[in-house]
Amino acid sequence: SDDASYEDSVFFTKEFINLWISKQVLLNEADRVLNTQEKDKSLELEAYRHDLLTYELINKLVKQDIDTSFSDQELELYYEDNKKEFELTQNIIKLVFYKVPLNSKDLDLLWSSFKANDQSIYPTLVSLAKRGGNYYENGNTWVFFDDVLKEIPINTYNQEHYLKNHKYIRIIDEDFIYFIKINDFKTRSMLSPFVIEKQRIKEILLMKRQQELQKNIESNLLDKAYSNNHIQLF
Repeated sequence: SDDASYEDSVFFTKEFINLWISKQVLLNEADRVLNTQEKDKSLELEAYRHDLLTYELINKLVKQDIDTSFSDQELELYYEDNKKEFELTQNIIKLVFYKVPLNSKDLDLLWSSFKANDQSIYPTLVSLAKRGGNYYENGNTWVFFDDVLKEIPINTYNQEHYLKNHKYIRIIDEDFIYFIKINDFKTRSMLSPFVIEKQRIKEILLMKRQQELQKNIESNLLDKAYSNNHIQLF
């Protein structure tokens, strides 16, 4: 309601004011209690400024020079050499499903054909699903089982047991019936498929490449400074 949003706004405004007042009280107390030397933070501020400037410089030079592309071979090699890093933390499945209005015709016949893996009926199921239902036909793509449960009313307390014991599933829920086929599944702690980990591997290798390039840039700048006599050792 408008009253609730007004109360929230007043609450956050009061919180902001209280935080600001608290800071001012602490600053005033610091000004009173600390001596001149303790209050002088010029050295720390200058060191912090230097850190920020060197970070910005290295970051800019790295961005200019870094190659962000990786071959599939590079990614697959890292995956093969580091499989322990890629254990699944969620159950994943490959599936097709059709959410069809319960008042559709020939549902028993369609279910018999579906359960017999007669894919010639899929266009019919799609046509019926378009009447207010839903469908998913990317049967070779891995998806998280938890995400599937947001779309399909499967009730289970043990996902792993359920997946091991179901392939063709029919569920009736209020005004709809679901035809589900599980093509494949992998459970928690199994090796995560490369296709799922590909982007994460890119990010890992990119970070390693950035770190290596940063070291090289710093080393090259130092060598250049020495060769130009900008640095003298005594």
